[in-house]
Amino acid sequence: MLDDQRTKMAKTIPPLELQNAVADFVQKFIKGQLNPMAQTTKSNCRSCSKQTNHEVLFETTHGADSSFYNELHTWQVLKCLGCDVIGFRYRLDDFDDVTELPGGKTKHAVSHTRFPHAVAGHHPLDFQHVVPGLIRKVYRQSLAAYAADASILAGIGLRATIEAVCTHLAVTGASLEKRIDALAKGGHISTTDKRRLHAIRFMGNDAAHEVREPRAHELKVALEIVEHLIKSVFILEQRAQNLDVQVESYDAFFKLLERCVTDLASDKDPLSIVAILGRAKRRVNGDIEPFEQRVIQDIEAGKISFLATDSVQEVDGKNVQLYKVDKSALDDDIPF
Repeated sequence: MLDDQRTKMAKTIPPLELQNAVADFVQKFIKGQLNPMAQTTKSNCRSCSKQTNHEVLFETTHGADSSFYNELHTWQVLKCLGCDVIGFRYRLDDFDDVTELPGGKTKHAVSHTRFPHAVAGHHPLDFQHVVPGLIRKVYRQSLAAYAADASILAGIGLRATIEAVCTHLAVTGASLEKRIDALAKGGHISTTDKRRLHAIRFMGNDAAHEVREPRAHELKVALEIVEHLIKSVFILEQRAQNLDVQVESYDAFFKLLERCVTDLASDKDPLSIVAILGRAKRRVNGDIEPFEQRVIQDIEAGKISFLATDSVQEVDGKNVQLYKVDKSALDDDIPF
């Protein structure tokens, strides 16, 4: 039935008189020559992400030639009564498409299209500003395709979003299948997430190579999975920086070391790495020695300016390297 309605719309839009009606409506709206209406209606709100009450600010209608199609076209400017967001809605009343209801009553078909497009009942990701630019762009374009009911393009776009994540993380492989497996091996995602991403890979391949349109529920779940990937890898990683998360890489260890040096009350006496880290040592996952050996190498190579090797002390039968600390080397103040 929906395809039939779209076919009718394609045949009836835009005749010259319809274009003129829309152009006249837009001009009057711009010039403020349309009178406000005391009317409310239910509609999906792109900000509230659900159906809410809307005030109909302005509207104009155009009836198709009854000898061609018995239809009524309505353009409305709506304002959400919950968040005050303003949008546009096109309504098509098809009086030829009638359904008989219990009790002998009848109901004609009505369809709505909102502008800007939005996925009904869906709220886009928050904190998108921390997502890398290319990934953010592909995600938004995929979401726009989904909202515009371009399901095939949306399926391809969600697959492309996974590709963009792999590219940003420098995860290589001869195919997306290999790259997804490498994401899991690299600790970026869980095994369960890996299986879900492969499902989106299949869906995207079918959309791209077989021009198979994903079903509505498939696309909905696929979007949730991709958003979970972006949220866990980038958004939560950024927001969790102030939490005591485990340190598993040298880069993370070095940043922690810098922060601990900055927080030291005094840098007069030589200190061990353990003493510098203090309570933060618990965040280091596993043996600290490999990280310390890398620190010593970087000191000798001149890559670290806030630490210098000092004497070696014996503590509980074990040799412990001490370091001279220079907090001023981490001073970011610009002298002007």
